[in-house]
Amino acid sequence: MTDNDGASAGMSGAHFVPLSTITGLYKGSLEAYMRDTGCRDVVITMQVTMEVAGSKGNRFFVALGVTWNFDSSEPLADAVAADCPQAHKCLFGWVPAHRFGQDDFGIYIDDIGVGDTLQNGMVAEIIEQAAVEAAVMALTA
Repeated sequence: MTDNDGASAGMSGAHFVPLSTITGLYKGSLEAYMRDTGCRDVVITMQVTMEVAGSKGNRFFVALGVTWNFDSSEPLADAVAADCPQAHKCLFGWVPAHRFGQDDFGIYIDDIGVGDTLQNGMVAEIIEQAAVEAAVMALTA
């Protein structure tokens, strides 16, 4: 099911929203998107094609879940895998925002075998462009 902003409510109960929607309609603010939609669980997606180790045309589907109502990333990771376009390598990351300020808070990134630098860089791109840190801090108060 898709709303007017292009976000979809997947099997996980989270909104799946392209990074371009956050950067375009919400001026790069995940917090603004979450406040506008009332959704506390969002998976931001981005498709990337790039050269990796001299091989052109590598396609990636990167998804970052930012959630307050999930104790596990498994249902989100399963929904992302199901949505991953054919011929793309699927990279999933998770920010369990409900753990912010606790010892077990962290950003979890799946290993897809393309190296930590590339994987972390693609997830960092979403974090930066959608101002994920600012959203987590503002909405955890």
